[in-house]
Amino acid sequence: MVSDFGLSSVAAALVIVLRRSILLILYPYRTMRSISLRSNRHQVMVIFAISLCYFLAARGYKNTFIEGVAGFFVFLGIFYATVLFFYFISHASKTEVTLSSFIYTFSYTLMPTLIWFWTTFLLFVILPPPRTYSLLGAGFSILFVSYSLSLLAWKLILLYLAIRFSSRQGIYRILYMLLLYLVIFIPASVFFYYHRIFRIPFL
Repeated sequence: MVSDFGLSSVAAALVIVLRRSILLILYPYRTMRSISLRSNRHQVMVIFAISLCYFLAARGYKNTFIEGVAGFFVFLGIFYATVLFFYFISHASKTEVTLSSFIYTFSYTLMPTLIWFWTTFLLFVILPPPRTYSLLGAGFSILFVSYSLSLLAWKLILLYLAIRFSSRQGIYRILYMLLLYLVIFIPASVFFYYHRIFRIPFL
């Protein structure tokens, strides 16, 4: 009975995650607001499970599954460090905020990243480099760049909405928090890159 309940909860959470991901494309403002008010840990677990599967697939394909697990835990550390950063900055301004709201909303901002990384991994498997510089190859490159820029724009919109609804701050305060975060995150990303800890920022 316990296992059945657990499986049914995970299955329901998976359906909700997929549904909300689609709604985040169509109605990002309304959907992110709903996520900040009503979510649960099962949805976060589903998103993390999809992330773990990516790390295992990508690292396991090129190197070893152990590196995939290690990469996933580094990602978790960066994710929760990011969540705590925005939570404490918002809390310091005397705003009534909850940590769970930040976790729920920021977990959904991972969807554009997951889609992009899964796409690049599958393309690497199906169409491994080197690729030709033919007319067809150039058209594919243009299409992929457009696709990547669209996901980036979606990512930035979701990130702004996640901070807005979780922190309850205005646009100028949010821009200030993002700037402060980048001052810390960019040097950390460079450090991780040169020490081969985390080559590509996953957030």
